[in-house]
Amino acid sequence: MSEAHRRTLAQRAGGFAPIAVLVGLWFLFFWRVLAADPSARLTFQQGDFTLQFLAYRQMAFRQLREGRFPVFEECLYAGYPFQADPQSQMLYPPVLGIMLLGRALGWETYPLAALEWEAALHVLWAALGMYAFLWRGLALHRLAALFGALAFGFSGFITGYPILQTGILETAAWLPWMLLVVRRMVQAQRWVPYAVAAAWILAFAFAAGHPQTFALVLYASIFAFLAWGYRALDWRLLAMRGVVIGALAAGISAAQLLPTFAYMLASTRASLSFVESTGGFVLRDLALLVLTGVLNAFGQPLYVGIITLVLAALAVALRLRQVWMWLVLALVALAFSFGSNAFAFEVAYWLVPGYRLFRSQERHAFLFVFAASALGAMGLDALLAPLLVRVRALLQAWASQLWSWATGVFVVFLAVLFAVQGKLLDAQTLPGFENRLMLLVIGIAGATVLLRWRADLGKTARAVWGSAAIALLVFDVFTANRDVVTQPYADPFPSSPLLKPVLELVQASPARGFVPRVYNHYGLPLNYACVFGANEVGGGSPIALAHYKAYLERAPEGVMIRQLNVRYAVTWRGAMQTREGEMLPWFLLARAQMPQGEASTYRLDWQPLDFEGVWVANEVRPAASADAIFEAMHAPGYDPFRIAFIFEHDLPHVRAALGATTLRGRGSAAVEGHAPGYAKIAVNVDAPALLVLSKAYHWNWVALVDGREVRPIPVNVGLLGVPIPAGARSIELSYRPLDFHIGLGTSALSVLTSVILLFSAIFARRSRYGSSTTGGFGGASATM
Repeated sequence: MSEAHRRTLAQRAGGFAPIAVLVGLWFLFFWRVLAADPSARLTFQQGDFTLQFLAYRQMAFRQLREGRFPVFEECLYAGYPFQADPQSQMLYPPVLGIMLLGRALGWETYPLAALEWEAALHVLWAALGMYAFLWRGLALHRLAALFGALAFGFSGFITGYPILQTGILETAAWLPWMLLVVRRMVQAQRWVPYAVAAAWILAFAFAAGHPQTFALVLYASIFAFLAWGYRALDWRLLAMRGVVIGALAAGISAAQLLPTFAYMLASTRASLSFVESTGGFVLRDLALLVLTGVLNAFGQPLYVGIITLVLAALAVALRLRQVWMWLVLALVALAFSFGSNAFAFEVAYWLVPGYRLFRSQERHAFLFVFAASALGAMGLDALLAPLLVRVRALLQAWASQLWSWATGVFVVFLAVLFAVQGKLLDAQTLPGFENRLMLLVIGIAGATVLLRWRADLGKTARAVWGSAAIALLVFDVFTANRDVVTQPYADPFPSSPLLKPVLELVQASPARGFVPRVYNHYGLPLNYACVFGANEVGGGSPIALAHYKAYLERAPEGVMIRQLNVRYAVTWRGAMQTREGEMLPWFLLARAQMPQGEASTYRLDWQPLDFEGVWVANEVRPAASADAIFEAMHAPGYDPFRIAFIFEHDLPHVRAALGATTLRGRGSAAVEGHAPGYAKIAVNVDAPALLVLSKAYHWNWVALVDGREVRPIPVNVGLLGVPIPAGARSIELSYRPLDFHIGLGTSALSVLTSVILLFSAIFARRSRYGSSTTGGFGGASATM
């Protein structure tokens, strides 16, 4: 083997070594979550991870096994646009791919282990992306890139509560990959392949299912694009590249973007108040930069390790190239993370598009830890190069100062320890505080030793010194963040004594009409009944259709229970008395002590017992607003099955469908067949009338009356109604997501366009350079 060949192999091995280290450390971090041994196994904390995201995976998988794509879910919110909710993540390729694989393998349900692997692998993906960005994008030393990847990938944010909110984690994991591609695109002579890659990355990030985190990814990418491009490119070329990326990304994402956009505009998030949208950290949470787990309920989302902060400060002090960019990003994100608790976020709330739609501004910590990790890597990269005399003097001065800080913190540690031992301080008030202080001492002392060592170090041992810095970081962040969101393994959906009798009754006596619903009034965990196959009035999504949510909250409770065909209630109430004081007929099925208190399951025996979930309203009254409708529904003597309210602006549609605006027909209705997203109903009325269904109104419902399409309208603000002409009629209702179908067609065309652009760029390059692989995409020309 020639010497040149050996050098090439050595270089390639050197490139793969940091990746192997990352993968190995990732496995060590998560080995107890991924372990097969039950005695050693941990799992991620139950709550949103299981009750929201695992529950949604199981609902979607259930439909896929039955041969349906889950655009609609019958068992939540009286009929729910499931795919339009971004947190369903149904079009995110990793999620859909795992589901299709499980279906091919014959899974009975979507297992917890699959979701655990999915979350853990996205942490690895984020770390690998950060390594690639720092090494190939910013051209840092491999050890510095590995340092930054470890600081970001295993930071308190990435390994904290975003793991329990898979949409946040999986969206955030794409930021370093996006910045890598943007960086290369700004530098490239032939930029189209990078523009296509950037569009695909944005599409993946959007499909990952957390619009707020996607907005942060998008704004950070735009900031980097402008910062890198304003000197390298003419503004017209810069704008052209941005437009190409944006148009392709929007087109590829259209199958998710259009339904989600329509859904968000009609959801509870479209009307967040200023107070609701500006919550975030409080100022004392700044302590989380250096002290772990004592102040914030979400672990330590700002924590990237003491050595990372020291090296980041050093990068700023040395005024390294591009340091201002990451410093600005870190400071702005940190300021915004306080929401209204500090002055800064109000500016974004009023001026930046999208900021009014989101709450929980502490999630800006994501951009802070990214920028701080990049700065730390840049600081380490500077120290891995030969040092000037002034830099050595600076390191010695910093080492002396840090040693003083370490000594001070150690004295505080000893004081706390003696106070706890002497029972002068209750250890329960600050659980583990002495351990966290000691971790801070180790971090500062380790940084001190490293700086002093580097100040006196010659050329030959710099790789050893860099490895020591990485070792200190790993000890720090792994100790601090390893078990923040884990717990001993447990069944995510154990059988509930409160739900068991309901399931037995539903299975033993199939309904003639629509399946009766369960009213979960704080008795069951969120989405619990739906996971086991029962239909619920509500659900566990933080985003719901505003008109249906208003109906649940503002309609008289007894009316809501009857109109939604609720036959079972799981509640903390000792008897089934509504909030308006009406006592509904009830029969106790079960009572159990739950973590939140005693709860009961009632069978509701209101009349008529043979109600099928459809009825013909005898009197239809138009109203100007939702407020007027709810006020009228609370009036004494209101009959929920005789009187129905519609909006005045729907009267022209009624006239167009029936040639009449007065709907007073009497008659009967019976369900002839139903399936998720479909119902067939036979109706016989003596005059034009309004058919009302125990389903939530959504604009994607389509009604065929004897084969003729009639537009459904909202009834009582939140329910589904169909105007029908006189006579015996057959009505078929289907949930047809036109926004999804248009989006799917747009996505297909955009995917085809991106492939054509990519191959055109490849062929153009070959025609210019021939079959040779020399040349590449370097340079700053505007050629495509």
